Amino acid sequence: MHILELFFSLVLLKNQKQMAGKKIIILFFLLITLGIGHSRAQYVNTDSLVFSSDFPHPVNINFYNAFKSKEEIKKGGYFSQFLVPGNGGNIISPYGLRSGRMHYGTDIKMEKGDTVSAVFDGYIVSSSYGRGFGNLIVIQHENNITTYYAHLSAYLVKAGAWVEKGEPIGLAGSTGRAKGSHLHFEIHEDEKTFDSELVFDYANQQIRKDAKHVETLAALHKELKPQGYAKKVAVPEFYKVCPGDSLWIISRKFKTSINEICRLNQITENTVLQIGQPLRMY
Repeated sequence: MHILELFFSLVLLKNQKQMAGKKIIILFFLLITLGIGHSRAQYVNTDSLVFSSDFPHPVNINFYNAFKSKEEIKKGGYFSQFLVPGNGGNIISPYGLRSGRMHYGTDIKMEKGDTVSAVFDGYIVSSSYGRGFGNLIVIQHENNITTYYAHLSAYLVKAGAWVEKGEPIGLAGSTGRAKGSHLHFEIHEDEKTFDSELVFDYANQQIRKDAKHVETLAALHKELKPQGYAKKVAVPEFYKVCPGDSLWIISRKFKTSINEICRLNQITENTVLQIGQPLRMY
């Protein structure tokens, strides 16, 4: 232990009973002899210090409060730390089939020039123009999570930069294939896209309660799909083919893609479905 900490701890222990509720300022001089001795005065406000088993020595109360606050957030789960993307939660086009094609993101209404912020800490892996996306920023987070921010009117960060949660990264716009100004937001895990509404309750501008106790999007997807989260159709793990069904009809019914159904069941678009045949949906 540093000599200052040792001396200070002894003084505090000796006077612990007398110090309760009182502001005591201790003045002491420490003489260090390194060829030429000199004195240094240090003043310590003991009311601002906290003793905790989390630390080997007393710490400032502001530092302690910040530390405990961060610890509480971590206890809530990985996704509980995220920031809801967009500005106000007005979804104009959700994840899922749209005009017969799969829409892999969530379109959130934002005006041109509105600030787009990072939903969590991470590295900027791309800050460039993407086909269909227009001006696009991609952030790599921990746990193999990646987020996409598309149709931007301007970039505020460059590839390779580190950003903190809530830090401005771009300005909303309508570049690329977009009708009107908005933010196209995507969330990926292990290079697979997931519906961002699994995590974000846009209407109430908060993290979905179910997302606060899981660490992966895959686990969250499996848990919430059967519940029909966010006022959507509940999706069974297995669906039995009914008379008149086709891959196109089933994909529209459960708001997924034909390619995803084929991948999960190791079939092709030309496979003839049999009545009663079970199809894995997630």
